[in-house]
Amino acid sequence: MVEAWGPDPASCATEALLAVVESFALVPDRPTVEVLPLASSATGPEDAFAAVLEEVIDDIDVCSIVPVRFHLAVPEDGGLAGDMEAVPAAEAELVGPAPTGLAREDLSMRRDGAGWRCHVVVTT
Repeated sequence: MVEAWGPDPASCATEALLAVVESFALVPDRPTVEVLPLASSATGPEDAFAAVLEEVIDDIDVCSIVPVRFHLAVPEDGGLAGDMEAVPAAEAELVGPAPTGLAREDLSMRRDGAGWRCHVVVTT
């Protein structure tokens, strides 16, 4: 389970994505090798967060990478867009199983006071 918060949906999603990575890998302090685009056309914050998280999980599996940094923003038409910097999984220290999916029924992203809070259960 991951919970994160931030001043806006993009910051909140970024913090959650970093927490997911920290759950299975120690990220090396070195220049990144790949930059992969991330985008969700979903207009609601929850659906956009779920779509980007699923894309990241898929890229971790298919491309054998470990994300290092995320750069996300909320485009004018909604959703989330940006990119992630990554290194090959062989260059990171894996400390647990990589994520394989998420429990959509346990996912939320909502306004919380002056900021945003999200919650998701990631499966391995």
